[in-house]
Amino acid sequence: MLSCFIYNSNRSELRYCHLLFLTVILMIFHVVNLHAQDIHFSQFYAAPLLTNPANTGMSGENFRIATIYRNQWATVGAPFETISTSIDKKLIISNQSFGIGAFVFHDRSSSFNLSANEFMLSFSYSKIINNQQITIGFQPGYVSRSFNLNGLTFDSQFDLSTLIFNASLPSLESGLGQELHYFDLNVGIFWRTLINQLMPSAGISVSHVNMPVEKFSTSSSGIRLPMKLNFAGNVIVPVNNRLDLIPSLLYSYTPGAQEFLLGSIGEYSINNFTVPVKKLYAVTMFRLNPLRDIDALILGCGAEFMKFNMGITYDFNISPLSTITNCAGAFEISLVYTGGKHSQKNANQPCYIIN
Repeated sequence: MLSCFIYNSNRSELRYCHLLFLTVILMIFHVVNLHAQDIHFSQFYAAPLLTNPANTGMSGENFRIATIYRNQWATVGAPFETISTSIDKKLIISNQSFGIGAFVFHDRSSSFNLSANEFMLSFSYSKIINNQQITIGFQPGYVSRSFNLNGLTFDSQFDLSTLIFNASLPSLESGLGQELHYFDLNVGIFWRTLINQLMPSAGISVSHVNMPVEKFSTSSSGIRLPMKLNFAGNVIVPVNNRLDLIPSLLYSYTPGAQEFLLGSIGEYSINNFTVPVKKLYAVTMFRLNPLRDIDALILGCGAEFMKFNMGITYDFNISPLSTITNCAGAFEISLVYTGGKHSQKNANQPCYIIN
């Protein structure tokens, strides 16, 4: 992997970026007064725009298309299914580096078809200052959630004569809808640099900045969806000319729920032009709740061929729930396509060449 950073020093721009960092940090402290949980992926690195809007246009190529599918708890009742697809592109406008993109995801959980559909636009602006790349991003979008009332029973449908629930009895629920829609907004900031042969990077994002109201009943005032904090980081560590290790972590927090993924990805370059596979990957991670227990051991593999990266992982449940799940957890498969290296039009933009 060869990375080059070409930059011009500018103190006023550095102070501006410090102000952006401070703004995001203040928003993060505001999060601690709020409550909820969103969808997640073990291969969070294969869902870049879902992890942080500041990842928009940061693939090192002209554009990127990424899709990922997750199937969870298939052995314990109705499975939870999540799929996300994103596209993003790097742009140079008036000698400045921008990113533009969008992502959609669909999530279905429980036997009552509780589902969520979301479409988000994604924008970013990137600057190189004193060998530090700093990118800010934001995502405005539209969310639709729905559920199926079939199979649900309410306390008013408990038949005292038979001592069982009778779905033919009136539910006495008024104004209960099956769909809701709202506007959502996410923001984020990303940083990376090159220190000798190491390339550390880190990003912080805040989801649901506008705290939209969710309610399925017209007779209810609903609840505000709390903000969610994501922190993701990794370090690319070259071991030799063929092997790179990438220690990685992801921390997600909403009051009442938090998640921590910690592990490493190994990349092995084939360097054989007679075969289409350029790299092989091995993934080992743990998912845990810092205040409770280790939830899952995540093992996986992948390959880079032509301009595609494909990854497969499985979450082995090792929490106390494993006595019920028999260690079964979640299966994920991802496919990422990157196309066309971006031509450098000026000396103030970073270039990333990934072999």
